[in-house]
Amino acid sequence: MMKNRLFFLIATPLLLALNACSHKEEYEPAEKQLVTNAGVREAGRKVNPGDTIHLYGEGFQTGDYVTLDFRWDTGDPSFPEGSGMNNYAKIIEAKPNGISFLMPYRKPESRVRIILQRAADRMTLGELPVADGQTPKDFRLYGVNPDRNTIETVWTQGKGNAATKWDMSAHPDFHSIVNLEKTYGLCGLAKADGVQQPFFFDFCTGEWSPLNPSFNTLSLAVTNTGYFVSIQEKAPGKYNLSTSLRQPEQSNYATRTSVVEKLPSFELPAGLSARQFGTYAGMFDPESGTVFLSADKGAGKWVPVLFHIRKGFRVLDEIEAEALIPFSFSVPGDKSQPRLAGYVISSPSAKGGSRFCLLDKESPHLQEPFATLPGKVVSITCRTDRPGRFTVLTITNGKTSVAEYNGADKTWSSLPDLPDLSPYTSVTWAN
Repeated sequence: MMKNRLFFLIATPLLLALNACSHKEEYEPAEKQLVTNAGVREAGRKVNPGDTIHLYGEGFQTGDYVTLDFRWDTGDPSFPEGSGMNNYAKIIEAKPNGISFLMPYRKPESRVRIILQRAADRMTLGELPVADGQTPKDFRLYGVNPDRNTIETVWTQGKGNAATKWDMSAHPDFHSIVNLEKTYGLCGLAKADGVQQPFFFDFCTGEWSPLNPSFNTLSLAVTNTGYFVSIQEKAPGKYNLSTSLRQPEQSNYATRTSVVEKLPSFELPAGLSARQFGTYAGMFDPESGTVFLSADKGAGKWVPVLFHIRKGFRVLDEIEAEALIPFSFSVPGDKSQPRLAGYVISSPSAKGGSRFCLLDKESPHLQEPFATLPGKVVSITCRTDRPGRFTVLTITNGKTSVAEYNGADKTWSSLPDLPDLSPYTSVTWAN
Protein backbone atom coordinates (compact mmCIF):
# COMPACT_ATOMS: atom_id res chain seq x y z
CA MET A 1 0.00 0.00 0.00
CA MET A 2 2.82 2.39 0.90
CA LYS A 3 4.55 1.74 -2.39
CA ASN A 4 1.34 2.39 -4.34
CA ARG A 5 0.75 5.57 -2.38
CA LEU A 6 4.24 6.82 -3.21
CA PHE A 7 3.75 6.01 -6.86
CA PHE A 8 1.02 8.66 -7.03
CA LEU A 9 2.68 11.01 -4.60
CA ILE A 10 6.05 11.59 -6.22
CA ALA A 11 5.04 13.25 -9.46
CA THR A 12 3.61 10.13 -11.03
CA PRO A 13 4.03 9.99 -14.80
CA LEU A 14 0.77 9.17 -16.49
CA LEU A 15 1.68 7.58 -19.78
CA LEU A 16 -0.66 8.42 -22.63
CA ALA A 17 -0.27 5.68 -25.19
CA LEU A 18 0.87 6.27 -28.72
CA ASN A 19 -2.18 6.39 -30.90
CA ALA A 20 -3.28 5.88 -34.47
CA CYS A 21 -5.89 8.54 -35.16
CA SER A 22 -7.61 7.52 -38.36
CA HIS A 23 -10.29 10.17 -37.73
CA LYS A 24 -8.10 12.82 -36.15
CA GLU A 25 -9.67 15.61 -38.17
CA GLU A 26 -12.88 15.27 -36.14
CA TYR A 27 -11.10 16.23 -32.94
CA GLU A 28 -8.88 19.09 -34.08
CA PRO A 29 -9.91 22.55 -32.83
CA ALA A 30 -10.98 25.25 -35.25
CA GLU A 31 -8.23 27.50 -36.56
CA LYS A 32 -8.03 31.26 -37.08
CA GLN A 33 -5.91 33.33 -39.43
CA LEU A 34 -3.44 34.82 -36.99
CA VAL A 35 -0.91 36.02 -39.60
CA THR A 36 -1.06 36.70 -43.34
CA ASN A 37 1.21 35.67 -46.24
CA ALA A 38 2.62 33.02 -43.92
CA GLY A 39 4.66 29.90 -44.46
CA VAL A 40 7.76 27.89 -43.61
CA ARG A 41 10.98 28.79 -45.41
CA GLU A 42 12.21 25.17 -45.27
CA ALA A 43 9.02 23.80 -46.89
CA GLY A 44 9.68 21.09 -49.44
CA ARG A 45 12.82 19.63 -47.90
CA LYS A 46 13.67 17.22 -45.12
CA VAL A 47 15.15 18.85 -42.02
CA ASN A 48 17.27 17.50 -39.19
CA PRO A 49 16.91 17.68 -35.41
CA GLY A 50 18.70 20.80 -34.20
CA ASP A 51 18.08 22.72 -37.45
CA THR A 52 16.80 26.28 -37.25
CA ILE A 53 13.32 26.53 -38.80
CA HIS A 54 12.12 29.89 -40.11
CA LEU A 55 8.48 30.96 -40.13
CA TYR A 56 7.56 34.02 -42.17
CA GLY A 57 4.47 36.18 -42.51
CA GLU A 58 2.94 39.46 -41.43
CA GLY A 59 1.37 40.12 -38.05
CA PHE A 60 3.33 38.01 -35.57
CA GLN A 61 2.79 39.37 -32.05
CA THR A 62 4.67 39.40 -28.76
CA GLY A 63 3.58 36.34 -26.80
CA ASP A 64 3.06 34.13 -29.85
CA TYR A 65 4.48 30.64 -29.46
CA VAL A 66 4.88 27.54 -31.61
CA THR A 67 3.85 23.95 -30.94
CA LEU A 68 4.84 20.87 -32.94
CA ASP A 69 2.81 17.73 -33.59
CA PHE A 70 4.94 14.71 -34.56
CA ARG A 71 3.57 11.65 -36.34
CA TRP A 72 5.55 8.64 -37.53
CA ASP A 73 5.05 5.19 -39.04
CA THR A 74 5.52 2.37 -36.55
CA GLY A 75 5.71 -0.49 -39.07
CA ASP A 76 3.08 -2.38 -37.06
CA PRO A 77 -0.16 -3.00 -39.04
CA SER A 78 -2.19 -3.12 -35.84
CA PHE A 79 -0.66 0.13 -34.60
CA PRO A 80 0.41 1.96 -37.76
CA GLU A 81 0.99 5.48 -36.52
CA GLY A 82 2.66 6.91 -33.44
CA SER A 83 2.41 10.49 -32.32
CA GLY A 84 3.92 13.07 -30.01
CA MET A 85 1.65 16.06 -29.81
CA ASN A 86 1.78 19.61 -28.49
CA ASN A 87 5.57 19.91 -28.15
CA TYR A 88 6.60 23.47 -27.35
CA ALA A 89 9.23 24.71 -29.80
CA LYS A 90 12.33 26.48 -28.51
CA ILE A 91 12.09 29.95 -30.08
CA ILE A 92 15.42 31.66 -30.75
CA GLU A 93 14.14 34.79 -32.50
CA ALA A 94 10.75 36.47 -32.79
CA LYS A 95 9.91 39.50 -34.95
CA PRO A 96 6.70 40.99 -36.40
CA ASN A 97 7.53 39.31 -39.72
CA GLY A 98 8.68 35.92 -38.51
CA ILE A 99 9.73 33.41 -35.85
CA SER A 100 12.78 31.14 -35.80
CA PHE A 101 12.88 27.99 -33.66
CA LEU A 102 14.98 24.86 -33.23
CA MET A 103 13.71 21.48 -34.36
CA PRO A 104 13.91 19.22 -31.27
CA TYR A 105 15.77 15.94 -30.85
CA ARG A 106 14.66 12.57 -29.45
CA LYS A 107 11.89 11.82 -31.95
CA PRO A 108 11.89 9.12 -34.66
CA GLU A 109 11.76 10.05 -38.34
CA SER A 110 8.50 11.96 -38.48
CA ARG A 111 6.08 14.29 -40.17
CA VAL A 112 5.85 17.40 -38.03
CA ARG A 113 3.01 19.89 -38.17
CA ILE A 114 3.99 23.44 -37.18
CA ILE A 115 1.30 25.38 -35.34
CA LEU A 116 1.34 29.05 -34.35
CA GLN A 117 -0.43 29.64 -31.03
CA ARG A 118 -1.81 32.90 -29.67
CA ALA A 119 -3.67 32.57 -26.37
CA ALA A 120 -6.48 30.09 -27.13
CA ASP A 121 -6.22 30.49 -30.92
CA ARG A 122 -4.09 28.50 -33.34
CA MET A 123 -3.05 28.44 -36.98
CA THR A 124 -1.20 25.70 -38.85
CA LEU A 125 1.68 27.17 -40.85
CA GLY A 126 2.98 24.05 -42.54
CA GLU A 127 4.33 20.53 -42.26
CA LEU A 128 7.89 19.24 -42.64
CA PRO A 129 9.52 15.82 -42.77
CA VAL A 130 12.19 15.53 -40.08
CA ALA A 131 15.03 13.00 -39.93
CA ASP A 132 15.49 10.49 -37.14
CA GLY A 133 16.50 12.21 -33.92
CA GLN A 134 16.44 9.26 -31.57
CA THR A 135 19.25 9.03 -29.07
CA PRO A 136 21.42 5.95 -28.38
CA LYS A 137 19.38 3.15 -26.84
CA ASP A 138 22.38 1.28 -25.47
CA PHE A 139 23.83 2.24 -22.11
CA ARG A 140 27.24 3.91 -22.20
CA LEU A 141 29.59 4.70 -19.37
CA TYR A 142 30.40 8.41 -19.00
CA GLY A 143 33.06 10.00 -16.86
CA VAL A 144 33.68 13.47 -15.43
CA ASN A 145 37.17 14.80 -16.20
CA PRO A 146 37.74 17.87 -13.97
CA ASP A 147 41.19 18.57 -15.43
CA ARG A 148 39.71 19.22 -18.88
CA ASN A 149 36.29 20.36 -17.64
CA THR A 150 34.68 17.72 -19.83
CA ILE A 151 32.21 14.87 -19.68
CA GLU A 152 33.55 11.98 -21.75
CA THR A 153 32.43 8.60 -23.04
CA VAL A 154 34.48 6.07 -21.10
CA TRP A 155 33.09 2.84 -22.51
CA THR A 156 30.43 1.73 -24.99
CA GLN A 157 29.40 -1.65 -26.30
CA GLY A 158 27.57 -0.35 -29.35
CA LYS A 159 28.98 1.65 -32.23
CA GLY A 160 27.57 4.95 -33.38
CA ASN A 161 28.34 8.47 -34.45
CA ALA A 162 27.30 10.09 -31.17
CA ALA A 163 29.59 12.66 -29.60
CA THR A 164 32.23 11.37 -27.21
CA LYS A 165 33.17 14.55 -25.34
CA TRP A 166 31.25 17.56 -24.03
CA ASP A 167 32.42 20.83 -22.52
CA MET A 168 31.28 21.45 -18.93
CA SER A 169 33.28 24.63 -18.30
CA ALA A 170 30.05 26.58 -17.73
CA HIS A 171 29.63 24.54 -14.53
CA PRO A 172 33.05 23.09 -13.62
CA ASP A 173 31.76 22.10 -10.17
CA PHE A 174 29.13 19.76 -11.70
CA HIS A 175 28.93 16.78 -9.32
CA SER A 176 26.58 14.33 -7.58
CA ILE A 177 25.66 13.07 -11.04
CA VAL A 178 22.81 10.71 -11.94
CA ASN A 179 21.01 9.66 -15.13
CA LEU A 180 17.32 9.34 -15.83
CA GLU A 181 16.87 6.55 -18.35
CA LYS A 182 16.40 7.60 -22.00
CA THR A 183 17.16 11.29 -21.45
CA TYR A 184 20.62 11.11 -23.10
CA GLY A 185 22.12 13.50 -20.62
CA LEU A 186 23.14 13.81 -17.00
CA CYS A 187 21.69 15.57 -14.01
CA GLY A 188 23.78 16.85 -11.13
CA LEU A 189 24.39 19.70 -8.74
CA ALA A 190 26.29 22.92 -9.41
CA LYS A 191 26.35 26.42 -7.99
CA ALA A 192 24.66 29.36 -9.68
CA ASP A 193 24.55 32.78 -8.03
CA GLY A 194 26.10 31.17 -4.95
CA VAL A 195 23.29 28.61 -4.59
CA GLN A 196 23.75 24.84 -5.09
CA GLN A 197 20.96 23.68 -7.40
CA PRO A 198 20.15 20.88 -9.87
CA PHE A 199 21.02 21.11 -13.57
CA PHE A 200 20.44 18.85 -16.54
CA PHE A 201 23.20 18.65 -19.16
CA ASP A 202 21.80 17.67 -22.57
CA PHE A 203 24.11 15.49 -24.69
CA CYS A 204 22.10 16.36 -27.82
CA THR A 205 22.57 20.12 -27.59
CA GLY A 206 25.40 20.61 -25.08
CA GLU A 207 23.11 22.94 -23.15
CA TRP A 208 22.48 23.29 -19.42
CA SER A 209 18.94 23.48 -18.04
CA PRO A 210 18.19 24.42 -14.42
CA LEU A 211 15.61 21.97 -13.06
CA ASN A 212 14.48 23.71 -9.88
CA PRO A 213 16.36 27.00 -9.96
CA SER A 214 17.14 29.35 -7.09
CA PHE A 215 16.58 26.88 -4.24
CA ASN A 216 19.47 25.56 -2.15
CA THR A 217 19.62 21.80 -2.78
CA LEU A 218 20.92 19.20 -0.33
CA SER A 219 20.75 16.25 -2.68
CA LEU A 220 19.39 14.86 -5.91
CA ALA A 221 17.88 11.43 -6.65
CA VAL A 222 15.95 9.49 -9.30
CA THR A 223 12.61 7.89 -8.38
CA ASN A 224 11.36 4.48 -9.44
CA THR A 225 8.64 6.28 -11.45
CA GLY A 226 11.18 8.03 -13.65
CA TYR A 227 11.56 11.51 -12.21
CA PHE A 228 14.35 13.62 -10.81
CA VAL A 229 13.61 14.73 -7.25
CA SER A 230 15.62 16.86 -4.87
CA ILE A 231 15.65 17.88 -1.22
CA GLN A 232 15.47 21.65 -1.28
CA GLU A 233 15.25 24.62 1.05
CA LYS A 234 11.96 26.21 -0.02
CA ALA A 235 11.74 28.29 3.18
CA PRO A 236 14.64 29.47 5.38
CA GLY A 237 16.02 26.45 7.23
CA LYS A 238 13.18 24.18 6.05
CA TYR A 239 13.67 21.29 3.61
CA ASN A 240 11.26 19.04 1.75
CA LEU A 241 11.23 16.68 -1.20
CA SER A 242 10.57 18.51 -4.46
CA THR A 243 9.84 17.18 -7.91
CA SER A 244 11.87 19.15 -10.40
CA LEU A 245 9.67 21.63 -12.22
CA ARG A 246 11.42 21.01 -15.53
CA GLN A 247 11.83 17.32 -16.24
CA PRO A 248 14.19 16.40 -19.11
CA GLU A 249 12.54 14.95 -22.20
CA GLN A 250 12.86 11.19 -22.60
CA SER A 251 13.00 9.18 -25.81
CA ASN A 252 9.85 7.26 -24.91
CA TYR A 253 7.44 9.28 -27.08
CA ALA A 254 4.91 9.69 -24.30
CA THR A 255 3.26 12.66 -22.69
CA ARG A 256 3.56 12.84 -18.93
CA THR A 257 1.77 14.79 -16.30
CA SER A 258 2.04 14.78 -12.54
CA VAL A 259 0.06 14.76 -9.35
CA VAL A 260 1.34 17.53 -7.12
CA GLU A 261 0.93 17.30 -3.35
CA LYS A 262 2.50 19.69 -0.89
CA LEU A 263 4.88 17.79 1.36
CA PRO A 264 5.90 18.86 4.86
CA SER A 265 9.19 20.66 5.49
CA PHE A 266 11.78 19.84 8.15
CA GLU A 267 14.77 21.47 9.79
CA LEU A 268 18.21 19.91 9.45
CA PRO A 269 19.32 17.69 12.33
CA ALA A 270 21.25 19.39 15.11
CA GLY A 271 24.96 19.58 14.40
CA LEU A 272 24.62 19.29 10.62
CA SER A 273 24.70 22.06 8.01
CA ALA A 274 23.64 22.19 4.37
CA ARG A 275 27.22 22.41 3.10
CA GLN A 276 27.94 18.91 4.49
CA PHE A 277 25.49 17.32 2.02
CA GLY A 278 25.53 16.82 -1.74
CA THR A 279 28.97 15.34 -2.35
CA TYR A 280 27.18 12.22 -3.60
CA ALA A 281 23.73 11.78 -5.11
CA GLY A 282 20.96 10.55 -2.86
CA MET A 283 19.13 7.28 -3.38
CA PHE A 284 15.32 7.17 -3.29
CA ASP A 285 13.86 4.01 -1.75
CA PRO A 286 10.23 3.62 -2.93
CA GLU A 287 9.42 0.91 -0.39
CA SER A 288 9.95 3.19 2.60
CA GLY A 289 9.53 6.64 1.05
CA THR A 290 13.04 7.52 2.15
CA VAL A 291 15.99 9.23 0.50
CA PHE A 292 19.38 7.90 1.60
CA LEU A 293 21.84 10.77 2.13
CA SER A 294 25.37 11.11 3.44
CA ALA A 295 26.85 14.04 5.36
CA ASP A 296 30.57 14.81 5.55
CA LYS A 297 31.50 15.85 9.09
CA GLY A 298 35.16 16.31 8.18
CA ALA A 299 38.30 14.72 9.63
CA GLY A 300 37.42 11.37 8.04
CA LYS A 301 33.99 11.10 9.65
CA TRP A 302 30.64 10.67 7.87
CA VAL A 303 27.07 10.00 8.94
CA PRO A 304 24.30 8.23 7.03
CA VAL A 305 21.20 10.43 7.05
CA LEU A 306 17.75 9.17 6.10
CA PHE A 307 15.12 11.63 4.89
CA HIS A 308 11.54 10.36 5.02
CA ILE A 309 9.19 12.44 2.92
CA ARG A 310 6.69 12.74 5.80
CA LYS A 311 8.79 12.19 8.92
CA GLY A 312 11.91 14.18 8.08
CA PHE A 313 15.56 13.50 8.90
CA ARG A 314 17.04 10.64 10.90
CA VAL A 315 20.77 10.47 11.62
CA LEU A 316 22.46 7.09 12.04
CA ASP A 317 25.72 6.26 13.79
CA GLU A 318 28.86 8.10 12.74
CA ILE A 319 31.28 6.18 10.49
CA GLU A 320 35.01 6.60 9.91
CA ALA A 321 35.65 6.67 6.16
CA GLU A 322 36.97 8.83 3.35
CA ALA A 323 33.61 8.63 1.57
CA LEU A 324 30.10 7.38 2.28
CA ILE A 325 28.12 6.76 -0.91
CA PRO A 326 24.41 5.80 -1.06
CA PHE A 327 23.56 3.12 -3.62
CA SER A 328 20.85 0.68 -4.68
CA PHE A 329 20.41 -2.10 -7.21
CA SER A 330 17.61 -4.47 -8.17
CA VAL A 331 17.46 -8.11 -7.14
CA PRO A 332 18.48 -10.51 -9.94
CA GLY A 333 15.98 -13.14 -11.00
CA ASP A 334 12.99 -11.41 -9.37
CA LYS A 335 10.45 -10.20 -11.96
CA SER A 336 9.14 -7.53 -9.59
CA GLN A 337 12.74 -6.26 -9.31
CA PRO A 338 12.70 -5.09 -5.68
CA ARG A 339 15.67 -2.88 -4.86
CA LEU A 340 18.37 -3.42 -2.27
CA ALA A 341 19.77 -0.23 -0.81
CA GLY A 342 22.64 0.78 1.42
CA TYR A 343 25.97 2.59 1.57
CA VAL A 344 29.51 2.12 0.35
CA ILE A 345 31.89 2.78 3.25
CA SER A 346 34.90 3.84 1.23
CA SER A 347 38.51 4.00 2.39
CA PRO A 348 41.92 3.51 0.73
CA SER A 349 43.77 0.21 0.83
CA ALA A 350 45.87 1.28 3.82
CA LYS A 351 42.69 1.71 5.85
CA GLY A 352 40.96 -1.50 4.85
CA GLY A 353 39.45 -0.66 1.47
CA SER A 354 35.73 -0.36 0.73
CA ARG A 355 32.75 -2.19 2.22
CA PHE A 356 29.30 -2.51 0.65
CA CYS A 357 26.61 -2.61 3.35
CA LEU A 358 22.85 -2.88 3.00
CA LEU A 359 20.63 -0.93 5.35
CA ASP A 360 18.37 -2.80 7.75
CA LYS A 361 15.28 -0.61 7.40
CA GLU A 362 13.60 -1.86 10.56
CA SER A 363 16.26 -0.77 13.07
CA PRO A 364 17.68 1.03 11.02
CA HIS A 365 21.38 0.20 10.90
CA LEU A 366 24.00 -0.90 8.39
CA GLN A 367 24.37 -4.65 8.08
CA GLU A 368 27.63 -6.53 7.72
CA PRO A 369 29.19 -6.04 4.26
CA PHE A 370 28.00 -8.34 1.49
CA ALA A 371 30.96 -7.35 -0.73
CA THR A 372 34.34 -5.66 -0.37
CA LEU A 373 37.07 -4.16 -2.55
CA PRO A 374 40.67 -3.49 -1.57
CA GLY A 375 40.69 0.09 -2.88
CA LYS A 376 38.77 3.32 -2.37
CA VAL A 377 35.46 3.56 -4.25
CA VAL A 378 34.87 7.08 -5.59
CA SER A 379 31.58 6.53 -7.45
CA ILE A 380 28.95 3.86 -8.04
CA THR A 381 26.36 3.47 -10.81
CA CYS A 382 24.01 0.82 -12.19
CA ARG A 383 21.88 0.06 -15.26
CA THR A 384 18.17 -0.73 -15.29
CA ASP A 385 18.65 -3.42 -17.93
CA ARG A 386 21.04 -5.45 -15.76
CA PRO A 387 19.39 -6.38 -12.45
CA GLY A 388 21.72 -7.49 -9.70
CA ARG A 389 24.73 -5.62 -11.06
CA PHE A 390 26.46 -2.35 -10.33
CA THR A 391 29.64 -0.61 -11.48
CA VAL A 392 32.18 1.28 -9.39
CA LEU A 393 35.13 3.56 -10.06
CA THR A 394 37.85 2.66 -7.61
CA ILE A 395 41.42 3.71 -6.76
CA THR A 396 43.79 1.02 -5.52
CA ASN A 397 47.43 1.83 -4.75
CA GLY A 398 47.25 4.89 -6.96
CA LYS A 399 45.67 3.11 -9.94
CA THR A 400 42.13 4.00 -11.08
CA SER A 401 39.98 1.17 -12.42
CA VAL A 402 36.39 0.12 -13.04
CA ALA A 403 34.95 -2.95 -11.34
CA GLU A 404 31.56 -4.61 -11.85
CA TYR A 405 29.72 -6.58 -9.18
CA ASN A 406 27.42 -9.46 -10.17
CA GLY A 407 24.95 -10.21 -7.39
CA ALA A 408 23.93 -13.54 -8.95
CA ASP A 409 27.28 -15.19 -8.26
CA LYS A 410 28.77 -12.52 -5.94
CA THR A 411 31.82 -11.92 -8.13
CA TRP A 412 33.76 -8.90 -9.39
CA SER A 413 34.91 -8.39 -12.99
CA SER A 414 36.14 -5.61 -15.27
CA LEU A 415 34.95 -4.08 -18.54
CA PRO A 416 37.09 -4.85 -21.62
CA ASP A 417 39.11 -2.28 -23.55
CA LEU A 418 38.96 0.52 -21.01
CA PRO A 419 40.98 3.72 -21.55
CA ASP A 420 43.21 5.36 -18.98
CA LEU A 421 40.80 6.09 -16.14
CA SER A 422 43.04 8.32 -14.03
CA PRO A 423 41.45 11.63 -15.18
CA TYR A 424 37.96 10.67 -13.99
CA THR A 425 36.46 11.49 -10.61
CA SER A 426 33.12 9.76 -11.21
CA VAL A 427 31.40 7.52 -13.77
CA THR A 428 27.72 7.08 -14.65
CA TRP A 429 25.79 4.73 -16.92
CA ALA A 430 23.39 6.61 -19.21
CA ASN A 431 21.36 6.24 -22.40
